[in-house]
Amino acid sequence: MKKFISVITAAAAVAAISATAGAYSINKDLGFGWSTSVTIGAEEFADVTPDTTVTITYNVNESLADMDGQNYWCIKPMVNDAGWPFISTLNGAVLSEGGDSYVIEMDSDSMSFTIPADQLELLQNAGMAVMGHGIELLEMTFSDEPVEAPADSADNVETPAENEAPAEDSAADETPAETTAPTKGNPDTGVSGIAAVAGAAVIAAGVLFATRRK
Repeated sequence: MKKFISVITAAAAVAAISATAGAYSINKDLGFGWSTSVTIGAEEFADVTPDTTVTITYNVNESLADMDGQNYWCIKPMVNDAGWPFISTLNGAVLSEGGDSYVIEMDSDSMSFTIPADQLELLQNAGMAVMGHGIELLEMTFSDEPVEAPADSADNVETPAENEAPAEDSAADETPAETTAPTKGNPDTGVSGIAAVAGAAVIAAGVLFATRRK
């Protein structure tokens, strides 16, 4: 009986894994002349949701590092429909400077992202077309594991920290305004000025009243 239960448990575990993960073999070298592409059928995205982590693994052509004008690596996923519209809103992928592809670092071997619902619907109807530069696509996998922040995005986050001086200057500029505000009052309303005039009027009236009493 125990053996039978363990078999059922193992089968359930396999079913759970298959329900949350899958893989599609691509094995296509995209070269470096933007003349090669590969398509991935709509059926591969049938069970994908906006929360599904999609990972593309690849090999990088390191020889391009020594070629002037060709020493860059990128990938361009598109909807396999009229005009091949570029999918520029993948969450977790780093856009190139021109905004027309996604950056790939020479020392990387995969990229992970999630697909927004509106773009996913298009892929589920038409499939995906992929172009790129300097990479060989190996496999596309799907899982429920969350997307990890790409290394490039971490660098972008650190960039403001390297320019702390301007931030400190702006903070310093704001400090006098904060410290002088209580004495100058609200510049928009002039409340403290009105209070000062009213106070002076009260004092003057008091002096005048005292003089008349004498």
